[in-house]
This record gives sequence, structure tokens and C-alpha cells, in this order.
Amino acid sequence: MARISPTIKVALLVLVTLFSFSSFGQNSTANAATQSQVGPRVQLDGELEIVNQDFKDKALVFYTLKLPNGTRVPLRFTKNPPTHFLTGDRIRVDGEVSGSSLVLYSGSNVSNSTSTTSGSSSSVGPLPNTLGAQSTLVILVNFQDNAVQPYTVADAQNMYFGKVNNFISENSYGQTSIAGDVVGWFTIPDSITTCNMTQIATDAQNAAIAAGANLSSYTRYVYAFPYNAACGWAGSSYVGGNPSQSWINGSSLDFHTIDHELGHAFGLWHSHLLDCGTAATIGSNCNVTEYGDLLDVMGISQKVPPHYSAFQKERLGWLNYANSPSIQTVQTSGTYSISPYELGGTGPNALKILKSTDSTTGAKTWYYIEARQALGFDSFLTDGSCTFCYTQNETTGVLFHIGTDGNGNSGDLLDMTPATSTSGFYYDPSLAVGQNFQDSTTGLTVTTTAVSSTGATVQIGMNGSSCTPANPSVSVTPSQSQGVASGTSVDFTATIVNNDSSACSSATFDLGNAVPSGWTGVWNTSVLSLLPGKSGSATLTVTSPTATPDGSYNVAVSATNASASSDTGSAKGTYVISAPVQLSISVTTNQSSYLPGQTVAVMIKVLSGTSPVAGASVTATVTPPGGRLTTLKGTTGSNGVVSLSYKLSRRATAGTYQVGATVNGASSVSGASSVALASTVFTVQ
Repeated sequence: MARISPTIKVALLVLVTLFSFSSFGQNSTANAATQSQVGPRVQLDGELEIVNQDFKDKALVFYTLKLPNGTRVPLRFTKNPPTHFLTGDRIRVDGEVSGSSLVLYSGSNVSNSTSTTSGSSSSVGPLPNTLGAQSTLVILVNFQDNAVQPYTVADAQNMYFGKVNNFISENSYGQTSIAGDVVGWFTIPDSITTCNMTQIATDAQNAAIAAGANLSSYTRYVYAFPYNAACGWAGSSYVGGNPSQSWINGSSLDFHTIDHELGHAFGLWHSHLLDCGTAATIGSNCNVTEYGDLLDVMGISQKVPPHYSAFQKERLGWLNYANSPSIQTVQTSGTYSISPYELGGTGPNALKILKSTDSTTGAKTWYYIEARQALGFDSFLTDGSCTFCYTQNETTGVLFHIGTDGNGNSGDLLDMTPATSTSGFYYDPSLAVGQNFQDSTTGLTVTTTAVSSTGATVQIGMNGSSCTPANPSVSVTPSQSQGVASGTSVDFTATIVNNDSSACSSATFDLGNAVPSGWTGVWNTSVLSLLPGKSGSATLTVTSPTATPDGSYNVAVSATNASASSDTGSAKGTYVISAPVQLSISVTTNQSSYLPGQTVAVMIKVLSGTSPVAGASVTATVTPPGGRLTTLKGTTGSNGVVSLSYKLSRRATAGTYQVGATVNGASSVSGASSVALASTVFTVQ
């Protein structure tokens, strides 16, 4: 550490007199501006401690400088406290003594006190201590005036090293796990009517050590105790740190609170909502809602905690680092695919697009795009029975966040449908298929083109690419129908292609048709909404009046851009009317009379008009007087005739025999639509 000047030594003595420790409790929330006595300006080196307290509707953050002699000095920022440091970082502060605090006028009054930082202030690479097995000690404690045990050690073991571990493992794509031990319950010499976090931690550790725990074996400590109204918050934690420390205040094992506080312990800040009102997604007059992100465990509490956002996972090294799934940085216009966010693999599991660069610091702010699906711990996204799960369109669109390099507290959810806000919350924040988002400042256009269980596809226009409209392409299938009888309904399929440039948004095309007078043409849909370069189809059912003469008739279809009537396209098909083929059939025998034992030759002839029909399937039936029917089958030759043989037995019954013949025109002869019949008789002597 740098040598301390005599002036600073005097100030340090004042501070040491004022503090023996910082409690991070109910008495440590005074704002720096309320301090009445301002002392000398000093520069101190030490170890930073950042503690976050999570209340229902707000968060309080406490910064403390731990001096080399163990004294803790509360740091008060009048504006812009730093968010690029973690607990445990070695820092140098420059401020003024005020009452019991050291006042700093902004985060710029804090700097690294060593040439090599812990890595937390860098935008390159993950936060420290976020990969691999996280050795965690959970210490269950209660109070001397409230020695209750609201849940068992086994319940805590199952929660922390079962359910929570599974959540962390899934979120990290198997790169991080939570392992360790649960000890307690211990009754500590603290009262439930007070909330001194530092003392609770000290007493909990002492109790664990007395029970045989080796604290040095763990890199994360969690202190869990029955609900203490004096604290008020549900959970609190160091932001980072090795070992990290977290406090869970509750009489039940709250899954979301534990995951949330462990997120802080990993080094994460909150995930917010950028609320720009009901008319805009981004802008200059927006408010940040502290816990407003419904789709990030570091945001508002849900019954089932959602995954950490891509901005948070990138900071943790769970995305876009080493062997983790990738985030694709988009720098040119084009079509991009995103894998389902919850799954591992090569990805990309998200896209990031540069939004802006700070002209003073050079820090870059990015758009992050995710394709969420109802998978794993995100299965609640489509669970209609989930009472406290606020979701509507997250699996049918793509999700947008923004985040700034080096600023852990800059993760904001963007709402792509701000007009549907309900009571300040946004339950349908995704950009649905066919919708587009435009950032007029950067010239960015993003359009969702497809979403399914296998991921999503988006069309991205960069650098203010202008929209160039064009006439749509139109084609008709079939180009000519088969000949049909008048009055028949015929389906024509029209295919429309949107030829607008990729920078254009989705276009809606009105479909039209033109058929002969007196005919009807009915669409199965009257409009098609298409993204640039995409195609769609619709069916036109055309019906001619009965008794319309044979012939070929034109059927025209058209598609017109609803927002630019000059952009239109058309195509034609042909409806053919042709009277169906009329078949005739005749049947004869080679004799009119036979003796028993003779063979009867049955000859069948099939004509289409006056033309012989070859290849017609015919059936003949021979019925003796009072006897059993015999069926004969055959196929006509090139002359339209087939000869079938019927053998009379030597005991054939004398009398008149009936012969029938049929040909099924609809199935046997192309173009025919009826069944032809014929019959004859012969006698047996």
C-alpha cells in the first residue's frame, strides 16, 4: 500500500475513533448529504466491501472500506457510486470525513490501489470465482429470544445442494455447481429485535467453528435464519468476494431469494426494466425500475426463477467465454439464427449488437437478443397454472436487453410492446414474429422472421440501411386446370414474394382476383403479412355457373402492398370446362342357344362416342335360371373389345341365362364420369 501522509494519519485516527466496525444494519443507512460535520479531505487505501440488501420494492447498497488494521469505514457517494468493482478489490478512495462516514462525490473518486486488479473492473473475460464447483457452507441460525427451527437441515440440504445446484448447473450449461454442507441449527447471542449483519455473520461463524466446521474449506458462506422483521429485507449479500457472504431472512426456503442472493455473491447487480412509457421502447425520457426484469432471476421474484439474462451470463463467463456457448456479435446486415437460450451446444445462444459508445470513457453499450423457450427452469413460460408467473409472449418472439461493458448495474430489459403495459409491468416484452424494432439513433432495424422450439431467426439492418420497396412477385398453381364440368369448384394457389429490401419492415398485401362475369372467386384469406424476402400462399376457390359452355377461361390474381398501393403484382391461371366423356357398352354372345358342356363366348365392346376405348376394365356376370351368379373380368383391346369365356357344365340347367356387363368410366377411363351398363341373354337346350 502507498505510504500514508501525516495529514491522512490524523484523519485515519479520527475515523478509527468513530468506528470499530460497520454493521450494515438499520443504523447504517444515513445519506451522506445529512452528515453535518465535514472533516479533512483524505486519501485511503484498503479492501472494498459491497453489501446489497433486497427489500420488496427497493434495494439498498452499502460500500465499506476495510483498512489494513481491520477498521471498517463506511463510504458515502453523493452520486454515481461505482459498479465495476467487487467485494475484495484493493482500492484507493479520495474523500472528506463527514460525521461517521467518508464522503465521496462520485465513483470517480475510487481507483484500484494496485497495478493488477481482481479482474472485476474489466469488460474482458468473466468475473472471478464463477466457474467450477463453488464450495458453500450454509449456516442455519436462530436468535436467543426466538430459537425456532422453521425447516429441517435435510430440507435446507435438498434446497441448496439439490434444487439450487440444479438451477446453477443448468444456467451455466454445466460449467458451475454448488456443493458443500449445511450446519446448525445454532442459537446465537443476538436478538430478533435488532439487525446487525456483521454480528450475525461473526456469531454464525463462531458457532459453526465450535461445531467442528473448517471455514477455510469454503469459498461461499450463507447465513440463513427465521424471518427477522428488524432487518426487513428478504436477502442480502456481498457483491462478489472470496469468500462471499450472503444472508437469507425467511421462515421458509424461498427458491428465488436464494438464487438471487447467490447471483449477488457471484458479482451480479440487479436486472432492471427500462420503462419509457406506453409509446416507446427506448428514448431519452425513460425510468429504470430496479427489479423490473421479469425474465431474469436478478429481477422481480417469480414463483419459478427464470434464467439469468445473456448480459449477466456473459459477465459470469457462462456465455461467450472459453468453451461456453457463444454470443454472436452482429456487425453487418443480414439474417441471423439464435439457438434456444436454455440449451447448451455451439450456439449462438444470443446475439449482441453495438448500441452506443461513451465518448468520455469509451464504454460500449450493447443490445442482447435471446430466444427463450419453455425448457428446463424456464418451463413456466408456457405454464398457465403458474399463479405468480407473469409471462405472455416470451416463447413466440425474441427478448431484448441492454448492458454496458464494465458496468454491472446496467442490465435493462426492453419492452417491444410498450402500449400493452399493465400497472407499470410488462408481461409481453418480446419482439414477436413479423414485428420490427428500429433504433433511429443508430439506424438499427431488427425484425423477427421465425420462432420455433428449435430457435429463432431475425433480420437485422445496420447503419441506417434504407428501405427500398419493390413490386411483389405473384405466381399461380395450377397454371391450367384439368377439364371439369361446369359448376365445379376449382382451387388455385397464389404464391406471393415480398421483394422489399432487408431494411424494410413487414408488409401487408391485399389479395384480389378477377374472374368471368357471373363466376365466383373466394379467398381463404384476404391478406398476407410478409417480411422482406419471404413468401406466403393463399387459396382462391373459383366456381363457374352451371351450363357454362366448354372452353378455357382466365382467372387473374393480384397482391397490393396495403401501405404502398403502387407496389403490386399479378398473375393468371386458366379454368378449363370440358363435358365429361360419355361411355357406351354392348355385350353379345357368339350363339343364341347352347347345349350343356359347350363354351359360351361373351364379347363386350366399349366406345367413347364412336371411338373404341382400349384398356377399359369390364365385368360380365352370367346368371343361370335359379342358379348361382358367375363373374367374369377382362380388359378391352385396341379395338375396344374383350372376349370372355363361360363354360357350361354337362348338367347345365336348361332355360334362359342372363348376361350383364359394366365398365366403370370414372376409375377406368380418363375423363369419363359415369358407369356404363349393358345386357343380353342366351338359352340352353
